[in-house]
Amino acid sequence: MTSGSTARKNKNQRVVVEKRIAMPEWLSREDRIAAPWIVVEGAAQRGEAFTDLVAHRMQVPVGADETSRCIRAHEMMHAKVSPTHVWVPGDVAYISIETMTVAEEFRVNMLVGAAGFPVMQYLADGSEKRTGERLAQNDDWNSLVHMTAATVGTKAFAGLISGVKSVRPEWVATLRELGRQMRKMWREATAHGTDDVASTEPWEAGTVGWAFTVEIARFIHRVLINESSEGEVPPDADALKGGTKGVPGKFAPVIEMSVNRPNRVDGRLGRRKRPTNVGRHPRHLDRLLTDPQRRIFDHRRRGQGGVVLIDQSGSMRLTDGDLWRIIEAAPGCVIIGYSHEPRSEGKPNLWVLADRGQVVDEVPAGNGGNGVDGPALNYALRRRKSGEPMLWVCDGHVTDETDDVHSELTEECARIVALNHIHQVPDVESAVKALTKAANGNVLKASAVGPIAQSQAWRSRME
Repeated sequence: MTSGSTARKNKNQRVVVEKRIAMPEWLSREDRIAAPWIVVEGAAQRGEAFTDLVAHRMQVPVGADETSRCIRAHEMMHAKVSPTHVWVPGDVAYISIETMTVAEEFRVNMLVGAAGFPVMQYLADGSEKRTGERLAQNDDWNSLVHMTAATVGTKAFAGLISGVKSVRPEWVATLRELGRQMRKMWREATAHGTDDVASTEPWEAGTVGWAFTVEIARFIHRVLINESSEGEVPPDADALKGGTKGVPGKFAPVIEMSVNRPNRVDGRLGRRKRPTNVGRHPRHLDRLLTDPQRRIFDHRRRGQGGVVLIDQSGSMRLTDGDLWRIIEAAPGCVIIGYSHEPRSEGKPNLWVLADRGQVVDEVPAGNGGNGVDGPALNYALRRRKSGEPMLWVCDGHVTDETDDVHSELTEECARIVALNHIHQVPDVESAVKALTKAANGNVLKASAVGPIAQSQAWRSRME
């Protein structure tokens, strides 16, 4: 008899074990066709059940009890709605695979509950309280956040919180608030039904329903302790109230981070030899025969300056090596990075990496989102000297302070680019090429990429 199985006696008084078999091959999806599955028996314990969407293999308990039934429903829901792999969209590349995975666990748990299965009464294996105690004793806040997110909406959540309360009662309020806000997001997303949240209609590398998982993962990430965390750690429960609400359609204000720039650029760096017909010491006598202008002398010209504004959001990362490649192309330039943490207040979102030959030791990490594109452009323009080129390294996807896209903000940035002759490029490689051309005397014309190039403001000014 397997764990969770039930038994009855037939008319001959023989014990008959009742088993319930999952049939995932009966499920239909919009993103792929049905295929045969292998389903094997497992225990009704955390970590035992699984669904492999690539190999079409499932392990579930086969008992007729309610706990086994809820676990089977959970794995069947994975087979019904989850993507074959954990996809992290480029605009949230700062979110870890683990955070995305527990966000998907929440979506699946809530869908199972919405389908009528009593997950709030039975989906637990009794180990949750001990897990909460152990993680709290080890001060493993991030693992507790992930475990909380994975159990919200199930019986397991109460056991986990009980364990944490016995060791670190001061953490309970924040974990409970995390659960409340996640359930609030669920209610808002399913106010008109679960069709969108459960949809398997293809969406980029995932499904339409996966978009809800991404939003949940964004919120979970706010609660984690990371390298850029400031203020109370773990965060106070009040900081989570309001869920994902912010000020839509508005850029965050610039909050400059004070950084030390101890490095000095070598004066020879960026100097370029250019042929000329004026000088004291001829270097290239062969040009008397090949060059109509007889440019037999060399003129050393220092690389130009300029201003380079760099989007350091999750989709646009900047390394120390990238920074020095830009400096080699234009040693005298000002290099500014920016990135806003969604829905944060008072946290620095802009920093000057290089200032006319003074350079930082290390590039600060971005905060995940854009959020401050327009104000950052205006800040950079104030640092620009007359006649200098200005480059904007950005893929064109600008966002508000909640890291959502709004067409009005895209139009605003497009106007700034067009009116101030800003040369927008999509990556560092393109920036280095452009700065090299500028150092050789070429004029960098206004240019745009991505949504900026498609905006009405840009098209109307370029006509």
